[in-house]
Amino acid sequence: MDAAPPLSEFLRAACRDELERALALLSDPAGDRDGAVHESRKAVRRVRAWLRLGDRHRRTALAQVDIRLRALRRTLGPLRDGASRIEALERLRRRRELRGQRLPLAAARSRMQQLLERRWACRPRHGKVWQGLLRGLTELVASLPEWPLAGWSEVEARSALRRSFRRACAGREDCSARIGAARRHAWRGRVRILWLQTQLLERRGLASEGAALKRLVQSLGNEHDLALVARALAGLGLADAPTRKLRMLVQAQRRALATRNDARARNLLRRELAPPEIVRGK
Repeated sequence: MDAAPPLSEFLRAACRDELERALALLSDPAGDRDGAVHESRKAVRRVRAWLRLGDRHRRTALAQVDIRLRALRRTLGPLRDGASRIEALERLRRRRELRGQRLPLAAARSRMQQLLERRWACRPRHGKVWQGLLRGLTELVASLPEWPLAGWSEVEARSALRRSFRRACAGREDCSARIGAARRHAWRGRVRILWLQTQLLERRGLASEGAALKRLVQSLGNEHDLALVARALAGLGLADAPTRKLRMLVQAQRRALATRNDARARNLLRRELAPPEIVRGK
């Protein structure tokens, strides 16, 4: 039986797989553009989260790589946000309690689709922005052998995972019973980083299965989508009474989901509930 590769090469290979998959999806002119953006944005998020599984010196050494990854995310973000708002509206249309809001939901969806098409018009696949995105991804993949990952160890990974857990716990405490969208979005980012790091280390047997954490991340994502929809409804120029009523209903849905998410998080993100791989080596 072949020995497992060093942790540093395991991480390097995982990052390469994600970035190469993103490059292939975004380079396919016949592929689903919204799907390609969605999957590529997730790939960039995974790599950014994984590169934080290092100590302070390693994170400093990787700072330029992170800057390049953030630049890719800024290009993909507006396109994915527009599509996610439309998807959130589609989910709302299927809710029984919003059955009477189908006309304003349809009008809002049509308007959001127009705005998304405008964003795509500013970033056509043959245009400068899109080609710059592909060039940036290609350069990142080519630079992977030079990333300062040598010496990355289990001790370093576990220490970084503990730091992410503490940050997620602190975010939960800060957001408890608060519904400010910006504050809760920042907390969601911390929880997502913890989940992505747990996913990676689980593949190497260094972390336990994180299904409950995944469900929390997904539910926080749904909450954030509702916040985006409410904000978008306010800016669509549809000032009629049905649209105002719809926005109030969406805001109520978000508040109810935020309350449920707080309850879920209390059962996961408390320091005394840290899983063994977090406590070990404390």
